[in-house]
Order: sequence, then structure tokens, then C-alpha cells
Amino acid sequence: MQGSWGTTPGASQRPRHVLVLDISKSMLAPLPDPSDPSRIRRKIEVARAATYRIFEAVQSQGAMFGLVIFNNVAHVAIPLTEIRPEIRPALDNLVALLPPKGRSAIWDALALGADLLRVEGGATQGNLVLVTDGWDNMSQRFGAPGIDLPPPPPPGAVPGTYPPPRADILAHLLTQGSRLGLRIIGIGSGVERDKGVDSVRMRAFTDAYGQRAQAWRLPCSVSYEEVTTSEELFSKMVQAFVDIPFEDAMVVENLHPDELAEAAASAARALRDTDGRRSVVGHLTSGRSGAGSAGGGATRPGPQGSAMDVDILNPHAGPSPVNLRDRYGPLGEVAEAYMARDWARAQAILYQKGGLIAPVTRFYWQARVYFAQGEKGEAGRYLAQAWAEAEALPATDRGRVVRRLALLQAKVAGDKETESLVTFYDAAETKARSAGGGLAEKLEKMFDQILALRGTYATVKGGGAVAHEDLVESIFGTLQDARLANTQRDPAIDAFLDFAEIALAEMR
Repeated sequence: MQGSWGTTPGASQRPRHVLVLDISKSMLAPLPDPSDPSRIRRKIEVARAATYRIFEAVQSQGAMFGLVIFNNVAHVAIPLTEIRPEIRPALDNLVALLPPKGRSAIWDALALGADLLRVEGGATQGNLVLVTDGWDNMSQRFGAPGIDLPPPPPPGAVPGTYPPPRADILAHLLTQGSRLGLRIIGIGSGVERDKGVDSVRMRAFTDAYGQRAQAWRLPCSVSYEEVTTSEELFSKMVQAFVDIPFEDAMVVENLHPDELAEAAASAARALRDTDGRRSVVGHLTSGRSGAGSAGGGATRPGPQGSAMDVDILNPHAGPSPVNLRDRYGPLGEVAEAYMARDWARAQAILYQKGGLIAPVTRFYWQARVYFAQGEKGEAGRYLAQAWAEAEALPATDRGRVVRRLALLQAKVAGDKETESLVTFYDAAETKARSAGGGLAEKLEKMFDQILALRGTYATVKGGGAVAHEDLVESIFGTLQDARLANTQRDPAIDAFLDFAEIALAEMR
């Protein structure tokens, strides 16, 4: 079926979304409409309307989209494809004719959704959104461990007296190398059995997902929320495909060599720019050399919480920790609200409990939430305050914090060049910190040398060519030392070293 819709070159690096939609008989039940209590809107009607809007959203993003539907069995309705204007009428018609009937095979449907997001090597890469108003009661192939997956029959059991074995859905979703964001939207209050989503078992499943991802060190997230009105269902479904967290825009270890070269050349343009249009580059530093951001002032203590926690959802550091609220207090509450796309709650926590969060962290998250809402002006205003606070941080803290600010600044400004530069180094430095063998120090030295090269590049025409070439040769030496130290052949570190070599060639 893939060929019937068509794909385009480079599709593997676009945003990848799959909607897994319940079309069981219970989806014919009505949902209250707060704007017009007299109007009856069936669940399936609201879901259809939201799916039409999702088509518009992913089409404008240039994203890849797939649709899995399920009742007694699961089917791929739309394989992972680009949503183009010429196929929209056929897709709209397909969704309009979806016939609700039967029961729910949720786990089998999730497995099909993961299969659509499977990449070479078996990892699942992308965003998976499940919309359901019930609980699994028909899956034949998969089950949830510890929830509805029965233990294997004892040795010597009489054939036919035990249900046939089913596979572990978590093992199917969370394969090695996966970067899967799972969002579950449950229709119903979760308190009336057989009249909506079973919140107790669904929360048990999401807890198991988070714990498994953390144990296997996979950067995979999960969220679960319930909707009880037609307005909420429509809004949450659309938001799930519009407001994907920005960190996953570029996974450096998965770049094709051609894409790596293109991103490296883009980053080199940020380094070559010395006329101030990308002044944020001047703030960057490894943070270990003692050379802080421009105009670094005296260090001053902040409130409870470390500025190092400015972004506890950094994907390069592995999966987001479970129990964020217990681990990080008010900042964890903000992060949980952000992952659930509950912008109003996130802002309320920041305003009510901001005094308990380090200032640079608070301003960063206020900017990030505003950016997620599409309010770039407000995001820029709070980012300016975060930059001012970052100037007062110790040199050992400043580098990593400034990189998070720079990445968000680049996103807000649409500055792909600076975004590439920060992403490459941030991914490699995060991995190198746990590698040992002096690798982190070598990467830090090389990054600071590359930033210094920006200054010598500006003087080449004025007679500084010798100093520029000497620094280029020094960086190449550090690069070779780093390659030898990368004994584990970490793909993120390899990608940064390849990037550095390409960027140097661009700047010679």
C-alpha cells in the first residue's frame, strides 16, 4: 500500500507521526458539547473532524503520517506517507467512511503503529498517538505484561486449557535504538467500567512503559490524559500532532552521510557569520575552559534547585526520568505539564512556584512554553531574561545551560545554522561525559577551538591567514585524538567528529 500514496526522498528525517484510532462500537456513543448542550456529537464524529485537521497540520509541516484503525482487529488505513494536496480528498473520504463496530484490540493496533515507524535496524522512530474509549479485550498477538498478559502455562499443561501465548507489547515498542514518543488520549472519566477508558490499567501501562524505557536507557516518552467532552477530544487530538517537542528535530546519530554533510555546512555558515546576525554563537563555550559567555559577571547563588536542571527533558541524556515531580519538585511539575501539552498548567506552576526554581531555569521554561504555544514574542522576552541570568553562573555550569538557551533561541529565530551547531556538540558532549578516557575533555577543547576559529576567520582578509591555518591544523590534531579516544564508537560522537571535519573544510 505504501506505493499507492507515495513517498519523497529524505522522508526518513521528517517528523514521523502515526495515529492509532479506536473505531469500536462504543465510539458511536455521544460526548457532551459544552458550547451547545443540545447538540449531540458522537465520539467518532469528533475524532473524524480532528483527523481532518491533523491532515492539514502534518501537510503544512511536510511530515510523514500514518493511520492505524482498530476494533476486533487492527488495520493499516494509511501507511506512513507524505500528506499531499492531491491525495487529501481520498484520505478525507476514507476517514468519513470508517464504520464503528466490534470491540477493541488496542495492543495489536499499537504494534502495527510501531511497525509503521520502524526504521532500518528495527528501532521505532517517531510519535505514536493512541485515541481510545475502552480497554483491550480482543488482541490476539500482543499483551501488556503484568496487566493483561497471563503468565505462560506450566510445563506439562494440557493443550487447549490455557489461552494461546501473546507477545510483550512493550518489547515490541521499545526496541534497541528507539526514540518513540507515545501519547495516549483516553475518552471518558475512567471511573465507570465499560463506559470509557480504564484509567487504572492505562496508568499502570504507562508506568510500565516509562520504567522499561528508563531501564533500557531509551529516549522514549509517554503521556496519558483523559477527555470527557467533544471540545477536549478535538483539541487534544489536534495538539498531539501540532505541538511535538522540538528536541527531536534532528537526531544526529541517525543522519545519512548526505544529510550530515548538509547539516555540517549549515553549521559552518553560523561560524563564518561575524557581522552579528547570529550573535548567539558568541555566547557558546564548552563551559569547562573557564571562558564564560561574553561579559561574564560574578557568580551569585540562586534559590533551591540547580541551574544544571534547566532542561530535564534533554533527549541526548536518555529517557526522561519517571516520577519527575518527586525528583525535581516544582520543575518536575512544569515538565510533566509540558509533556502533556497543558500549557496553562505549566505557566500557572511557573508563576505560583517560580521562587523555588533557579531564575535561569524558570525564565527558560517560560520561554519554552510560550514558544510551544506559538507566541514567539513572549518567548523572546523571557529568553532575554534567561540570558541575563546565565551570565552570572559559574563557568562550569554556564556552558551546558547556554547551549540549551542557544538551541531554543535558534528555534525561535528560525536559525537552522546555529541549531545544527548546538545540536551536534550537545549530543556528543552528553554521551562523552559517561564514556571516560578523557574523551569529554578532548571534545570540549575542540569545540572551544572551533569557536575561536570564528574569530580568526574574520581576520583572514586582514592578514590573519597564518593564525587561522595554524588553528585549523590544531583542531585537526585534536579531532584525530578524539577519534582514537572514542573506543566505544558512539554514533553521536562519531557524528560530531564527522561534522567538525566537514565544517573545518568549509571554513578553510
